[in-house]
Amino acid sequence: MNPTKFKYNLKTLRYERAGISVLSIAFKGIAYLSFGALFFVALVLLQNFIFDTEVEKKLRAENEAMEQHKVVLASRLKASADRIEQLKAEDRSLYEKLFDAKAQTDAGEPTLDKEEILNANSSALAGWIESTTEQARKLQVKSHVTNQYFSESASIEKHELRILKGLPTVPPVEKFDPEKLVSGFGKRINPFHKGLYPHDGVDIAAPIGTNVLAAGPGTITYVSQSNLLAGFGNYVDIDHGNGIVTRYAHLAEVKVRSGQRVNKGQVIATVGSSGGSIAPHLHYEVIKNGKNVNPVMFLIGGLNSSQYQLLVNRSNKQNQSLD
Repeated sequence: MNPTKFKYNLKTLRYERAGISVLSIAFKGIAYLSFGALFFVALVLLQNFIFDTEVEKKLRAENEAMEQHKVVLASRLKASADRIEQLKAEDRSLYEKLFDAKAQTDAGEPTLDKEEILNANSSALAGWIESTTEQARKLQVKSHVTNQYFSESASIEKHELRILKGLPTVPPVEKFDPEKLVSGFGKRINPFHKGLYPHDGVDIAAPIGTNVLAAGPGTITYVSQSNLLAGFGNYVDIDHGNGIVTRYAHLAEVKVRSGQRVNKGQVIATVGSSGGSIAPHLHYEVIKNGKNVNPVMFLIGGLNSSQYQLLVNRSNKQNQSLD
C-alpha cells in the first residue's frame, strides 16, 4: 500500500494531504511512453545490427558476391557490348559493299562506359546484363537466318559479284523519298486521253532542277535533246552491261554526252518537264534484254525494309501517270 503524501500549506501553516495532479499524471504517462518507445526502437536496431533473418543473410551474401565479381562482370559486359557494335559495323559494311549505298543505321542501345558500369548499383548492372543478353540473342538469331540464306540461296562467285555491283540499285534522284513515287509500272491512266495504256516505268515527282543520278555504273548510249511537246523530251539511256539499260526522261538539263562512262550515283542531268509531261518529274525505266521491267525491283539502295515496302505499295496503286 502506497504511503499517504502530505504537503505544507504556506497560507494555513499546516501539513495537508496532497491531492492528485492531472498534470503530473500526464507528465508521468508521457515519460513512460517515451521510455517505452525508445526502448522498443533500441531493441529493433539491436536486432537489425546483430541478428540477421534468412532473407537478409541471403541478400547480404548476394551483394558481397556481386561486389567481388563486379570488375569481372563489368569487363565481360563491356566486351559483349563492343562485340555487338562490331557486328553491326560489319553488317553495314557488307551492305555497302554489295549495294554501293549508305546503309541505314539504327539508334540502338547507348554505348556502355566501363567506369559507369563499375560505379553502378546492382539493379542498374542487372538491367545492362539483361539488355546486352537480349541484343546478343537477337543478333544470334539474325546471323543464323542470314548465314543459312547466304549459304543456301545467295552464294555467288567473283564474276557474279561484279555483275551484282553493276546493277542499277541507286534511286535515280537526289534525296529520294519513297513518298514521291507518284505512278508505278504497268497499266495506268494516260493524263491526256484518260485511257489505260502501258506505263513502262515509274514517275518520281521532284522540283525542276533536282539532280538526276545514274542508278548504276555504265556507259551513256543515247542522249536526246527535243523541243517537241510529246514523247520523252530530253532523255538519257545508260547501258549497265549484262543486257540492262536504264532510261531517264523528261529532263531539263543533260550533263553527260553519248559514249561517256559514268559511276553509280553520278549526276547526269536535272529534273524537268520536257516532252509529253504534265508536271515536273523524272520518268525512270529499266530495260532488261530489250524488255521493260518494273524498276521497283531494283530500287533497293539506301532503303530499309519499311521504306521499300512503302515504295512497293505506292507503285502498285492504279492511278494517272504524269506522262
